[in-house]
Parts: sequence; structure tokens; C-alpha cells
Amino acid sequence: MTKVTVYSPCYNYGNYLDRAIESVISQTMNDWELIVIDDGSTDHTGDVLEKYASHSKIKIVRQENKGLNASNNIALRLAGGKYVMRLDADDYLDENALLVLSNILDTRNDVGLVYPDYFLIDDNANILELIRRKKIGDEVELLDLPAHGACTMFRREVLIQLDGYSEEYNCQDGYDLWIRFIQNFRPYNVNVPLFYYRQHHGSITTNAKRLLETRYEIQKNFSERELTGHTPQVLGIIPVARNSPYPKNEPNAVLAGQALISYTLNEALRSDLLDRIVMSTSHPDAIAQAEKHENIEVIERPPEIEIVNICDSIGHVLDTMEHEQNYIPDAICVLNINSPLRRAQHIDRAVNVMQIFDVDSVISVSEELSPCYQHDRNGLRPIDFATGVRLEKEAIYKDNSAVHLARTNVVRGGSLIGETVGHLTMLPEESVKINSEFEFWLAENLLEDFLGR
Repeated sequence: MTKVTVYSPCYNYGNYLDRAIESVISQTMNDWELIVIDDGSTDHTGDVLEKYASHSKIKIVRQENKGLNASNNIALRLAGGKYVMRLDADDYLDENALLVLSNILDTRNDVGLVYPDYFLIDDNANILELIRRKKIGDEVELLDLPAHGACTMFRREVLIQLDGYSEEYNCQDGYDLWIRFIQNFRPYNVNVPLFYYRQHHGSITTNAKRLLETRYEIQKNFSERELTGHTPQVLGIIPVARNSPYPKNEPNAVLAGQALISYTLNEALRSDLLDRIVMSTSHPDAIAQAEKHENIEVIERPPEIEIVNICDSIGHVLDTMEHEQNYIPDAICVLNINSPLRRAQHIDRAVNVMQIFDVDSVISVSEELSPCYQHDRNGLRPIDFATGVRLEKEAIYKDNSAVHLARTNVVRGGSLIGETVGHLTMLPEESVKINSEFEFWLAENLLEDFLGR
């Protein structure tokens, strides 16, 4: 048996394919085979492949366009290697990649897949960053940040047990496989950069909206198919202060033709995974808005807990519902009305994240990609990453206050943040939190213009 099968699906990446193939041929470990799948390319991919048609270790498959995951499964059926790894046609390997990764699987029988750090490069193969991943076991226990879809080496038998790649998705194949994998198998990673990952105008990873929406569908489908019977009862709580310090945060403030509070009420009602929805308030306008909806309950908040820690308000709701209705939810989802761009899918995704990764809390965040600084005795110092080297463990995530989900026992302990905290990433245009005139203007323009395009 060949030790490693590398396969490379290619659709119109003829400009990069030659370098990808040569990076496999130049490996220091020689026990490999390469399967190149020309997935209906209309560029000069076929001409590039002619150069390798007689190579003894390279198999070439030409087919009508079937998409990435269908090509992945074709490669898996053709693979003769003990281990299998995908190399995207626009990326390329370090010469020691197969040697290092296969050695891990040779010596660690408990490991089902292994993945490395990598270099991020531009269209001309200039190195932009060195991306270092958290070390599993030493730096991270919660496995909610998946391995890269490509250049991750699997045991072939594990991929077969997982039934290969799901062909219902046309991107995020690595994420779908990851959440299925971690249920029963153990991953491992090495903190050595072993491949060059190209980002360019045609790269699928440039479309953040498409990626996040596909990830939501993957989580939703996995929860419905694999976690049946484990869905928690989630109580949605909409807290509304009687006297907001900012007038534009008032429930009836008109935003893009609707009352501000209506955005939160409508999306909460559209959620599939909220068991019940309660508004906690003493604000008469908020109560009037809630009463327009038969599935929104109102629990009036007494004056003594009007301006206190949010957990006190939640505690009042929980006490009331337990004593009066004998209702005790498994988890609480707090939905603030100053986040009008949050949608029902964000709420449901938070619940799915809690289920899939079995965490105590989930918060909605946006990622800060620019360098950030903190002031100390000598002035500003960087708090995220040094120029040219991005450490996953130092990534900065901003709480956007759109969704706070926590198990009831965590909230009863006086916090919305438990010991294990999952996250759902939202796009910047979804993450606007209205606490200023500018943010109100921005939210209004997003609703009226940008999000409708």
C-alpha cells in the first residue's frame, strides 16, 4: 500500500497548478501518489497536465464540473494510500510536509488527523503572514476552531468511516468534516509551517458572507441529524431599560421606518430554537410593543432591580417563571434591543454551537483583524500579534452584544460567561451595536441600502 495519497482538485487554476504538483514531486518522503482532478476547467489546465501524463506516481482524472466535495469523494474512492491529504491547486507544500505529517500518524495510533501551521501568501507567492495554530492539549481543549480544509492529513480508514465529504455544501468542506470527526476521533497538530496557502481575488475564502452562511447550514443540519433528543429548552429574554442614557435606544425610536424594538421581537419570533420568549422591563412603550405579539410574554421588572447586573434581571425572570409556571429552562439567551441587525439564524446558530461543542456559554463576536494596543507605563504596546506573524491564540474577538447564550446554572451563579465559551462570528455589517448617533446612522443606512443589495 502507498503510504500517502495527495489529491488536488483543480478548476481553472492552471496558472498555479504546476507549482502545486512540483511541490509534491519534490517531497523528501517518496512513498506517495498524486491524484489530480481536472474538474471541467476551461482554462489551460489541460495543457499543464499533459506535462505529467506519463509520470508513474501521478493519476489524472478529467471530468465535467462536479464541484469540490464531489471531487473530494472521487479522489477518496481512487486513493490507494494509507493516509490521504488534499492539496488545493493554488497552494503548495513545503518539501518536508508529507514526511512530518505521516510520521505523526505512523507513531500516534490514537490520532485520526494531523495538520500544520502555514504561510499565507499573495497571488505572486509573496509571504504575507505566518499563521500559527493553537497547540491541541497544551493551549486549547475546546475544539471549535477547525483544521484547515486542505493540507490536513487523515487516516483513509477514518474518512471512510465518516462517509467522506458531504456533497450538499459547495464550500466549508473542512468544517463539516471537522465537527463530524471530533465526535469520535482525536486530532493533532504540529507547530511547523508546512504549506503555502494562497489568498487571491478568486479564492473562495474571500467571500466571508458565503462562508459563514454555509457554516450555519452545516451546524444546523448536524444538530438536527446527529443530536436529536439533546436540544436544550432555551428561554429568550429581551431586557429593556426604562430610562436609556441614549434616546435612540428607546423601544419606539424609529429606525429605517420601524420601531427599534421590533427588529429584536420579530427575529426572536422567527427563531426555531427558542422555546419561549420573555420581555423583562417596566418600560410602558416596550410593554405595548410586546403585547402586539401573542408569543411574547412580559414579566415586569420591579424598580429595585431596574439598573443592576443583567443576571439579577434574569434571576427575577427565572424565579417568577419557576414559582408561577413551574418552568425551568436549560439555557438563557439574552437579546438586547440595541442590536437590530441580528437575525434569527444567529440565535439558532448560538444554540447549535452550544450543542455541538457542549459549552457553558456562547457569545456573538466580530473578529478584529487590525493590530490592537493597550497603554502601559511605556505607552502603547501591541496586544494581538506582531507584524508578519499571526498567532491564533492572540486573535482579538469583540463582543457585539447581539447574542449572549448561557446555561441556566451558569446564570444562577451570577454570570453569562461559564468555564467553556463558544462563539459565533458575525460580519461587521451585522454587528452594529447602537450606543451613539453615528451607530444609529450606520445601522439605518445598512438596513436601507447595503444589506438589501
